[in-house]
Amino acid sequence: MGFLKNRKIAILIAVVVAVLATLFGVHRSLSRLSGDIERMFYDGVYLDDERYTQPGIDSQISRHAAATLDLASVLVNYPELKDSAEEVMQLRRVLLDAQGIGDKSLAFWAMSRYVNSLIQAVASVDLAGRDMEAVSVHSRTISGAEGFIRGAAYNQRVSERWNEQSALARLIGAFTPVKEPEMF
Repeated sequence: MGFLKNRKIAILIAVVVAVLATLFGVHRSLSRLSGDIERMFYDGVYLDDERYTQPGIDSQISRHAAATLDLASVLVNYPELKDSAEEVMQLRRVLLDAQGIGDKSLAFWAMSRYVNSLIQAVASVDLAGRDMEAVSVHSRTISGAEGFIRGAAYNQRVSERWNEQSALARLIGAFTPVKEPEMF
């Protein structure tokens, strides 16, 4: 313990402890912020101007996925559309299995492209009257969910809230395993 009486060693230990405490504090703070931001994906974004909470993107993904399954279930009965409908069902399963916001985004937009192609292909097939009505209803739900997701405030809020942090905090955070919030 005599080495602690050496002034240089005591200063070195104090500096090391201060640096470690700073890294730990910044990591903890940025991790909590990242979690709070990502929770808006599920719980919704509070819009100050309008004084209400915009529903979370996750709820719209669920609406879209349900309508996609219903649509594909109708169209799988038509031989001309069967393969495309089955592909859409498979992409829906991928979406539902996706973990994390980034993976959900990739899976959602891939499924969305295919389901919209399937909807366009319906025009070339003679559907039964009740099936045509079902396609129309499900297409409107899908279109509405996609429109909501495109206009959702989540991505903007992610950027704003993350960038509100001081440059110093973000710089220090770069030396810790802080995971930035994921965009959709």
